[in-house]
Amino acid sequence: MNLILKSSINKKRKEFDATSIGRTIPKGILDGVTEFLDIPYIKDGDRAHMLDMYCPTSHEEQVPVIVNIHGGGLIMGSKEFNRHFCLRLCNHGYLVFSIEYRLCPETTVFGQLQDIAAAMNYIDKMIPKFRGTPGIVHVVGDSAGAFLALYTAAIQRNPMLARASGVRPSYLEIQSMALISGMFYTTRKDSIGLFLPKALYGEGYKSHAFYPYLDPSVPAVGLSLPPCMLITSKRDKLFSYTKDLSQALHRCGTPHTLKNYGDDPNLYHAFCVFEPELPESRMVIHDIINFFREN
Repeated sequence: MNLILKSSINKKRKEFDATSIGRTIPKGILDGVTEFLDIPYIKDGDRAHMLDMYCPTSHEEQVPVIVNIHGGGLIMGSKEFNRHFCLRLCNHGYLVFSIEYRLCPETTVFGQLQDIAAAMNYIDKMIPKFRGTPGIVHVVGDSAGAFLALYTAAIQRNPMLARASGVRPSYLEIQSMALISGMFYTTRKDSIGLFLPKALYGEGYKSHAFYPYLDPSVPAVGLSLPPCMLITSKRDKLFSYTKDLSQALHRCGTPHTLKNYGDDPNLYHAFCVFEPELPESRMVIHDIINFFREN
């Protein structure tokens, strides 16, 4: 990887870390929630191989499960940034797991997908211990997390894609997904596709067996997905990505719902994760929960 790109990635990570400082949790949001933080799902001492769990404190019966995958352009981000959002999901009576994973270019996207598969296999063992409902597992991902969620599900449901990726899929089946401001297209000739692919996939990525499937509009991907809720807004910098994916899923006949929350300036990229207390963010979370209950 060239020095200019490496310097740019390091700068973006510092900028992201600065935005994370001082994020506060509103009073009362922790009521009824028990947090279990930094649980290793691979015991190798790597902080990237940890997850957090948010458990409804008073539940006596089994509750459904949500797995959250954070965003950050695949090169930055952390599960801690999504803590507020995950607490809000838990407030609706869900057992919520938030996954950390290695970042590019220290690994590749395929390494990240393998991390997520390992985390989900660990979560599968945790679900009965904390009264989660086996077989009712939903996934929420924002930005790069939506991209990873999409390919995690596609690889899980399509052995051909799994072989091409070299990733051993999780055996924890995903029932449905909510994909927020997804960074779905990484090889287009735009600001993402022109600069990041080598950092994400390695040198010679165009010769990789999975390269034809890095466009999620191809039927092999779209036909391999569970029901999806696609979430965006007119001020989302990746609005066109969500719109294009929705059209591709429509052509495939894949069950999905497209939610566009309008053009208010406050409703920027992944706004409901960055600002979960906005009225529109609370609406998004409510809509996600309803979608999961219906699917």
